[in-house]
Amino acid sequence: MKIGFAGNLEKEGIAELRTQLMDHAGKQHAEGVAVCSADEIRALPVSPDLLVVIGGDGTLLRFAAAAAERGIPILGVNLGRIGFLSEITAEQFPDTLRRVLAGEGFVEERMMLECRINGEEYPSCLNDVLISKKSFSGTIHVDLFCDGKSVGSVFSDGIIASTPTGSTAYNLSAGGPVVTQNLDSIVVTPVCSHTLHIRPVVSAPDSIWTFHVNGEGFVAGDGIKLRRVDPDDRIMVTRSKRKARFIRFSEQNVFELISRKLT
Repeated sequence: MKIGFAGNLEKEGIAELRTQLMDHAGKQHAEGVAVCSADEIRALPVSPDLLVVIGGDGTLLRFAAAAAERGIPILGVNLGRIGFLSEITAEQFPDTLRRVLAGEGFVEERMMLECRINGEEYPSCLNDVLISKKSFSGTIHVDLFCDGKSVGSVFSDGIIASTPTGSTAYNLSAGGPVVTQNLDSIVVTPVCSHTLHIRPVVSAPDSIWTFHVNGEGFVAGDGIKLRRVDPDDRIMVTRSKRKARFIRFSEQNVFELISRKLT
């Protein structure tokens, strides 16, 4: 088995830990490949059979789109504070790898979002797409449309369009609903809205959401800034053709995760 090993190398200790995990893989007769960026995953001539991502959820999200594009399942090794997406700790890696090589576990697929700005497509998002105001003060004015039908206009700090995976992230903090992973859907939630009659909306996963910005702001995907937006720019969000794939050994209980990790 060929295994890619990735992490945020700017953080202290990650490079050393990656070397240790690659040594464990070698002892179990697996080929380890060091990966330094998402673009490097896209450029590999042959895709690894598994991508081990070392770090917290933010680090995993950095590599999720590239892994989905190549169809590579991810095994998350959690070093972060929360770790909703990661399956194991670093101490559990040797035994977990043994189980993977023995054919144990299963692949869980997660819905992702496609985002286009003025027709230009950006990498798929596992958690969410955020349309946010430009500066600390003031609000951003956004017109919302679902499948061509007007939902209304919102003055707020921003708008979040999230997957079920992202429903327990920024969406939850902004007062949006928790959506279980077996219900593919798109959740659209205003952030600190000044327009109180528009509440969070849960739509079908193939709905096409269009956001028309009446001011200046920016768009971020999975916490990474994609580009600045100006008046009359249009952001489209719908279900991506790609899916994130994760190695699991048991079904995740989202309610237990929320109770254990967010209290």
